[in-house]
Amino acid sequence: MTRILLCIFVLSLTACHSTGGKKTLKTSNEVKKPSKNPGKVDDEFQGTKDNLKSFEKGKVTDVKTMANGLVIKWIIKGEGRKLKKGEMALIDYRLALPDGKIVDGNNRINMPFIPFVIGYNMQTPGWDLAFLELTPGDFVKIEIPAELALGSKEIKGIIPANSPHWLYVKVMALVTPSIHENGITSWKIKQGAGSSLEQKPGAELSFHAMVSTETKASVMNTRLGNYPLKYTPGQKTIVPGLRKIMKTAKKGERYFVILDAPQAYGARGYGNLVKPNEQVFYNIEIMDVRTM
Repeated sequence: MTRILLCIFVLSLTACHSTGGKKTLKTSNEVKKPSKNPGKVDDEFQGTKDNLKSFEKGKVTDVKTMANGLVIKWIIKGEGRKLKKGEMALIDYRLALPDGKIVDGNNRINMPFIPFVIGYNMQTPGWDLAFLELTPGDFVKIEIPAELALGSKEIKGIIPANSPHWLYVKVMALVTPSIHENGITSWKIKQGAGSSLEQKPGAELSFHAMVSTETKASVMNTRLGNYPLKYTPGQKTIVPGLRKIMKTAKKGERYFVILDAPQAYGARGYGNLVKPNEQVFYNIEIMDVRTM
């Protein structure tokens, strides 16, 4: 049920870059002059471990209220163009409930940031919609209504049903894909070791995959049953784009992969899980490459 990001562990990232552009925002009576000391704001954010109820008070520089119910409050504004679907941003975030209680965040796994790919239901719908309004360098509070969060679902003992979410997030940078060609976009987010399928003819590769699309949050999650997929070169047990990734993959590596429809399920789609001509997102961990 939960799509909390704590399952992501990052050891290696490709080159980062920032971008340029402009944005137009509504204002409200909460708006004040931009912070003259963003370092102090960041220190306060990092030092808050349990509750953020009053964190943004007196710090908001701009507000945008959207027709879908999302409210974005800028604490620090970045520069450049807005983020786009299919881009990967490094983010420092805390997820809180309306009472300010923090229920999730990358600080809980002692990571200074984690990667987030926009537009493919890695988190609740409110995340994807809000990130399209953000720019690298932004530090915002995003008020997500319940219907764009977990709705009537709950995470027992952590997040009640029908609860809005308060997402505090810093967009630290964009990450350049390691592969971006022929309908395949891929980021290697953790290095592996040992031999690849190219180096071990006849070997079998096993991997876990969490799969989603723009329209469906959970197409597949092999971790739920702890039953990894298996692939041997020459087989057609996985989609074409993944076969290309798997050629050089090594044990322990992790990938985020976006496949255009021809590299995934094409014009036919996949039952009621993947629509015809729909892109597919994969969060992959290579478990083993072993000789049969």
